[in-house]
Amino acid sequence: MVDTQNFPPGTTVNGRYTLLRRLGRDGSVYEVHDRHLAKDAALKFLGVEGADVDSWAEARLLERLRSRFTLEVINADVVTEADLRFIVTPLHSGGDCESNAANLGFSTSTAVRYAQQVSAGVSRIHAAGMVHRDIKPANVLIDEDCARVSDLEFCEVLGRDGKARPNGSYCTVAPEVLIDPGYCSLASDVYSLGATAFYFFSGVYPVDTSTPKNAQREFIIAGKPRRLRDFAPFVPMSVELVVRKALSSDPGARHPSADAFANALVRSISTHRCWKRVQPHADHSYCIEGEARPGKNGVSVCCVRSGERTTVMARHLGKNRRISGISDQTVRSDAAVSALQRMVKALS
Repeated sequence: MVDTQNFPPGTTVNGRYTLLRRLGRDGSVYEVHDRHLAKDAALKFLGVEGADVDSWAEARLLERLRSRFTLEVINADVVTEADLRFIVTPLHSGGDCESNAANLGFSTSTAVRYAQQVSAGVSRIHAAGMVHRDIKPANVLIDEDCARVSDLEFCEVLGRDGKARPNGSYCTVAPEVLIDPGYCSLASDVYSLGATAFYFFSGVYPVDTSTPKNAQREFIIAGKPRRLRDFAPFVPMSVELVVRKALSSDPGARHPSADAFANALVRSISTHRCWKRVQPHADHSYCIEGEARPGKNGVSVCCVRSGERTTVMARHLGKNRRISGISDQTVRSDAAVSALQRMVKALS
């Protein structure tokens, strides 16, 4: 079998696609230059033609599920004399959402918009009688501020019982997928959408992915994911409740569809100021910024820790002036999150 991770930069596929660099983590996707069209694209190797009769599956799925929020196929072919299949898709220079939102997350308005777009792509998959089975930020690509669902090779048609074979990544997988005998369903995709939105807001997952895999598995099966506002305290409680519902351990208690989840998320944020976490200013431990609204200036809220005490303070954005009616609060450091949440609520 051809090792798709050992193609050096400069390798040309079928006299047309020149490999520039590997993309992602699995080694099978490359940024390439298309000599015929004189433009860059993404090329993904699918497998050896004779070894896997389903190696064209992802290309067919991408074409069948074509929509604004799923990845488009430009070409599908076989490497000459190598019997290796590949597909070519547009190159999304914006990268994937896992990389873009790492640690800080997106602004609340961007998180909701991307979650809504991903849900629309997943809804298209569900309408075709299939489930994605591996929805996660790394499988969401950004293209001109539009989120597109990728990695559709894991999509599977639902059986008459509404179930498909288990699959997923620990960072976003639903509990019922991991319990023997596990299964995927529309509800498990909704759970993964909730976990993906959690990451969009916070830059971390509902499960601590730095722990060993067996510990992550036990934590997920226990059905008690981490709370969003513990990691993104500026997120309104209304948003927390929508995400928490999607992450319910009981599949029947989740939002009934991807569209229902997206609609609930949009409603939960509609009356609130947009907030985003930013890199802490000098000597600050945690900083967020709130965008200007009609009749309201942009604001910043920062935490400054000194020993066991933390001061939470609000200022006019870019002016470092105190905000009328909002006093600095010095509290025990373990109470800083609650103090910040109260201040955000007063400013929203």
